[in-house]
Amino acid sequence: MSTKALGAGLAALATAAALAATGSAQSAPTTLHLVSHAQKNVGFFPAGRPHQGDRLGFGNTVTGDDTGHDTGVCTVMRRQMLCTIQVELAKGSLSAQGLLPQRSNRTPVAITGGTGAYAGAHGVAIVTDTGPATTTVDVTLTS
Repeated sequence: MSTKALGAGLAALATAAALAATGSAQSAPTTLHLVSHAQKNVGFFPAGRPHQGDRLGFGNTVTGDDTGHDTGVCTVMRRQMLCTIQVELAKGSLSAQGLLPQRSNRTPVAITGGTGAYAGAHGVAIVTDTGPATTTVDVTLTS
């Protein structure tokens, strides 16, 4: 796994969390669309080729249906990463967790909670890497 690919996967997961935040209080399913952009010189990566158990971190800006930023930490697990992401938005925060491959293509990620206007948020984010530092996320929130 390259650090560039890991960063793109992480950005995707972060965006997923951000998308989940915007509609958590709805009684009917709500779909959101966000785009995550990796920030230069933000985060940490293992030296050389990542190995199982290595950790890495990232930060992204988020645009689309809502705006803000996210941060995350991942642990390399063979050909996947177990990632935990926190998304800070104007009205509150969201949390997400999931397994991401080296390159995400419609990868589901769980939205595990939120605070503020997003208290009780849950649902699924579908993450797709669209470029070396850009990820789209389509989230379906359920009450």
